[in-house]
Amino acid sequence: MSEGEVFRPWGVVTAAFWTGAPGPTPEPPAAAPPASAGPPDVPARIAVIAALAAEGSLDQAVLHAEQLDTAYGAATAGTPTTALADIREVRGYLASLAGDTRAAVGWYLDALRLRAALQGPAHPDTGAAVRRTYSLWRTVADPALGQALGAELLATAVAVQGRDSAAARRIRAVLADPAPDWSHDTPTELTASWEDAFTLWEREDP
Repeated sequence: MSEGEVFRPWGVVTAAFWTGAPGPTPEPPAAAPPASAGPPDVPARIAVIAALAAEGSLDQAVLHAEQLDTAYGAATAGTPTTALADIREVRGYLASLAGDTRAAVGWYLDALRLRAALQGPAHPDTGAAVRRTYSLWRTVADPALGQALGAELLATAVAVQGRDSAAARRIRAVLADPAPDWSHDTPTELTASWEDAFTLWEREDP
């Protein structure tokens, strides 16, 4: 040890300490990671989308719905929720307004499967989703497309509600008819407006 060094519990004290010479500049503390943003406010965002669609800005409504779907999926790491089912129905509604019936029914089927998995086949929301999807399907004007989408709807209805459910029986009857009436004369027990996609239910996500 040299004469200019004094050891103490805190380390080596050099001559510079006694003369007041500045020591090395300490490293600044690491910045805290930014807080992760929570899921978007789905009812509020859907209200904006509904307003855009109502005023005729369909392209903007579609864009907002796509962005909402993407943002919600990123914020929830793709976890299925009833809010996600709401978003998918809205996308289906907008697709129907744009004349893309195939995509519209596809979105409604996706929402129906989500509700059945999350809330169970007997839940009123699941039953209402079956009726909305059926009602939308019956607006299909192209018989070939109606048959193709009907087959997928039947498979979903059977999986969700059972082979002998009212929806499954009615779908099966329409598909079996060699010349079905595509005027969407929905029977009373299945009547529901597919525009209910913009109805915001107050519920807790599971």
